[in-house]
Amino acid sequence: MDEREFLDNITRLKDTAIFQGGFITEEQITDVFGELEPHQEKILKQYFKENNIGIGKALDIKETLSKEDEGVISMYLEELKEIDVPDEDMKRVLIMAAMNGDTAARDKLTNAYLMNIADLARLYSGQGVDISDLIGEGNVALAAAMSMLGSIEDPSECDGLVTRTAMNAMEELIAAEKDETEGIERTMLRIMNICSKAKEMSEEYNRKISAAEICAEMDMEEDELRQLSLLSKDILDNIAL
Repeated sequence: MDEREFLDNITRLKDTAIFQGGFITEEQITDVFGELEPHQEKILKQYFKENNIGIGKALDIKETLSKEDEGVISMYLEELKEIDVPDEDMKRVLIMAAMNGDTAARDKLTNAYLMNIADLARLYSGQGVDISDLIGEGNVALAAAMSMLGSIEDPSECDGLVTRTAMNAMEELIAAEKDETEGIERTMLRIMNICSKAKEMSEEYNRKISAAEICAEMDMEEDELRQLSLLSKDILDNIAL
């Protein structure tokens, strides 16, 4: 299995877990990956647990959330107790009405999915985004999904539409945060490399080196060096700016 296929299979199982309420089965792992060596299976299961996905059943909320996030979820769930949530029969009636453009039905139907947003936020927690932001983004996506109900052909498609729309929104939020985090890490690495090279050159020349010298060595412009020096004064230890 090549890298792309492996990553696609991981994504497939993660999506399955979210649709099933936070878990996958051992059979589903085997269906996707085939027969695994014991150490491969162990690594996969550990990976899924670290991503808040249970094997056979959903993980206990205490296993997946920090105390702070658990507090946020608890407050959110407490607020939901004050909301009138339709049962499954009424939910189907509301879906059909909303599909035909009934905005009042759409507003009532929204309440049926607020708990789902909390469950999704829990599954996506621990990936660099505050759970309160995940819930907020999920609720925005829920409103968007409600406005798209006219595009589905059968009430049974509603759950999938809502879940996929909320998942996409949360994943985009996490991806944006990841890009920012990776950008910070790349900058940090750049600074560390400059400091190391500057120290090495300074010891070799027995003096502070010039900006031009380090820039030539690191293949960078002086403007970049000056900008980085504002982020870390350590750069100036062995460089005369």
